[in-house]
Amino acid sequence: MPTTTRTTVIARSRARALVLSAGLVAGLVALPCVVGRRVEASTSVPAAAVVCPGPTYTVLSGDYWIRIATKNGVTLAAVLAANHAVATTVIHPGQIVCLPASAVTTTAAVPTTVNAPGPVVILPGGVLPIKQFPVQGLCWFSDSWGAPRSGGRRHEGVDLITKMGQKIYAVDDGVLTKRYIDAPGSLSGNGWRLTRADGTYFFYAHLSAFADGLMVGSPVVAGQIIGLVGMTGAAGTPHLHFEVHPGGGAPINPTPTVTAVNGCKITAIPAQPAAVAPVPTTTVAPATTIPATTIPATTTTTVASLPPLAPTANSRWTFIAPQTVLDTNGAPMTAGAVRTVAITGARGSLAGVPAVLVRLVARSSMMSGHLKLYACGAAVPEASALNYVPDRVNATVLPVPTGPAGVCVAASSSVDVRIEVLAYASSTGVGLQPMDSNRALDTRLATPLAAGAPITLPTTRLGVPASATAVTVSVTLLTPTAPGSISVGPCGGTPWTLAYGSAPSQMIGGVVRVNGAGLCLSSTTTVHVVVDVTGVWVGAQPLVALPAMRLFDSRLSEAISSTDRRVPLTLPAGTTRAQLSIVVIGSPSSGAVYAWNCNRPRPVASVASSIGPPTSVTVTMDVTGGAICLASSRNVQVVIDVFAVG
Repeated sequence: MPTTTRTTVIARSRARALVLSAGLVAGLVALPCVVGRRVEASTSVPAAAVVCPGPTYTVLSGDYWIRIATKNGVTLAAVLAANHAVATTVIHPGQIVCLPASAVTTTAAVPTTVNAPGPVVILPGGVLPIKQFPVQGLCWFSDSWGAPRSGGRRHEGVDLITKMGQKIYAVDDGVLTKRYIDAPGSLSGNGWRLTRADGTYFFYAHLSAFADGLMVGSPVVAGQIIGLVGMTGAAGTPHLHFEVHPGGGAPINPTPTVTAVNGCKITAIPAQPAAVAPVPTTTVAPATTIPATTIPATTTTTVASLPPLAPTANSRWTFIAPQTVLDTNGAPMTAGAVRTVAITGARGSLAGVPAVLVRLVARSSMMSGHLKLYACGAAVPEASALNYVPDRVNATVLPVPTGPAGVCVAASSSVDVRIEVLAYASSTGVGLQPMDSNRALDTRLATPLAAGAPITLPTTRLGVPASATAVTVSVTLLTPTAPGSISVGPCGGTPWTLAYGSAPSQMIGGVVRVNGAGLCLSSTTTVHVVVDVTGVWVGAQPLVALPAMRLFDSRLSEAISSTDRRVPLTLPAGTTRAQLSIVVIGSPSSGAVYAWNCNRPRPVASVASSIGPPTSVTVTMDVTGGAICLASSRNVQVVIDVFAVG
């Protein structure tokens, strides 16, 4: 049977060209899904009288042109051309529209073995009864029905966040009536449509793989494995996007339906039909139990290949003038693309260095996504280096090992990428010392940072010695009056300048140079600014860059709340400090996250804050004792990745 690709096209206006949105969402993060509903604006332009030479389609309630195109595996442009229509031409239920000759209609794909439709039962509270939760635990989900998506669309599914490769189940007995294949321009990536006897269908998206032996027309039973969790299409982290279409019509909020059979804590795989060859499985270890006198159980990732701490040779950091090694600048990386970045200076001065400290910036994205950064030739890490969101500043600074060919960067969706080298690992230079999060600036206590009015934070206010070379710092931008740019850097020196959007909460996390005069900030528009310092680059304490590794993901257990929570970290023996990436997946209102060594009191200053989409921030942490503590002002999900230890 033929396969089709689910794509979407955003109608920018009647006069503008159609733009294909492309892209690949735990991690992270994020978070994570853009498959959604778009209600077209009405117009007085009637559909021209058309005699269909090929396949036809009967318009259902809730249909619009792009939905008809994706249902039938063709482009919007092809459907419009077949009907001599434009994207805003009105259609109505019962109307017959023409399909291109290449279309494979849903009706044609459903085999005759499907029973005659019966009545669709929806229980109080919007629950459509199903027999099986759609994904193997451990997992996490929340009600994101109707959340805004790019192009004026709305989210019409539920995102079940879990690890890559977890099993995906048929939620009821039925027939697989459509398969979606990941390709450039696909939002759903790999996916299935499962139709049951009453005409109701369930849409699954972002699969990493399909179960062996299944094809369009295959009958399945509830609990049967039909694929594996992935992040194909427009996904920023591994998850399953799941939709419910009663009677084959418009979708309903699926959250009450999956809540009624919530299996997020169930890791056991249901018994499979005898004729079905089992899909290779990966056992998910149960959560590590913390003594009853402390806090709830957590789950950590055990990494057996963690190297021991290296000696001090090549584990200090020599800072240099920022050196641009990649800038796509209008020729963005595409979804799934990997770029090799040579780490050599103008005269080969950086050739052969074991690791570099890089400034990573994502710009001009049309959808949320993430970047991964790793030594070329090494395995692609599970951990992402930066999660990015449209209309926000998206930047970080982190250490990364180098390979013989340099550093590789991978993008999950179309995005411009800029990489600059700030320092390299050497036998001389400076080390890194963690410090309790110190709030050096909070303009909300007085007046916002005015446009064009710089502010100086002396080293005493930063809480660092005058000899410091750099600081690990989080800069939070709140309620900007308009999009603008922020400059952060050593007073009198060359600052780091970044454009920011109009979103009410945005964050920059990374390493910034300072000098004896301190740190200076300025903005082109008025904005509130919060500055928190978590580390100082000074002295000789070594820091060894590691391949990025995931240490903790609260989505596999429970959200971080206002209650202090101890999080064990699997790190090399002897580790006392670490350079971590903390990703916050926020609530609808702002949530501030606190992170500290459990041997000391909770600090006043937070390390990160987020509203809704994932926010990445790089922090320096004291990890003496092999654990840190987390708390948040709102219930949020937190992911922790490690990039360097000392």
